[in-house]
Amino acid sequence: MGQWRLVIVLYFQLYAFNFILSAMYTIVGLGNPGDEYELTRHNAGRVVLREIFDLASLRLGRSERLSVGNTEINILFPDSYMNESGRAIRKFIAPEDLSRLIVVYDDIDLPLGEFKLSFGRGDGGHNGLSSIIASLDTKDFIRVRVGIAKHNFWGRLVRPQGEELSRYVLGRFSSRELATIKQVSSLIKEALEVVVGEGVEKAMNRFN
Repeated sequence: MGQWRLVIVLYFQLYAFNFILSAMYTIVGLGNPGDEYELTRHNAGRVVLREIFDLASLRLGRSERLSVGNTEINILFPDSYMNESGRAIRKFIAPEDLSRLIVVYDDIDLPLGEFKLSFGRGDGGHNGLSSIIASLDTKDFIRVRVGIAKHNFWGRLVRPQGEELSRYVLGRFSSRELATIKQVSSLIKEALEVVVGEGVEKAMNRFN
């Protein structure tokens, strides 16, 4: 009887250990691969995560285990282009863990220096999000929207259209814009700590 009791205890310990691993948050920084895209506005999600976690050596298409506060998480930069992000992410996350997926990406509808947390929204016209929603067949994951838009002379948000939009998002951050992105990264780090430690609702109430 004692041996069976030991086997049962070990089984449940192993089950609990595997559950903890599967329940881990995965944070994805969207962007395009290649040095020519490294500091472009469309890669804002990766720029932010590199700043927060000092990820200069993170290889594309490989996940890396790090810590947010006292919680272990996985970080992933897909090795595909933006419009195929979902296919790359699907390899790394199980269907039961999708609610713990956090996608960090650029948002042309938010001004530079701001960010928003959300859960379960549409793609907002973003090709990366559209790919993720289609590949994972769900909208129910966490988003960190990093603003990249400019204001005009009158303080109104400027949203380029058509080919101008493509040129803008694929254009490189100026040194001043990059400094702003790095500054907001510290707030995003705080928000991520609340998300993984206390839940996305508390984080949205605190930071949005």
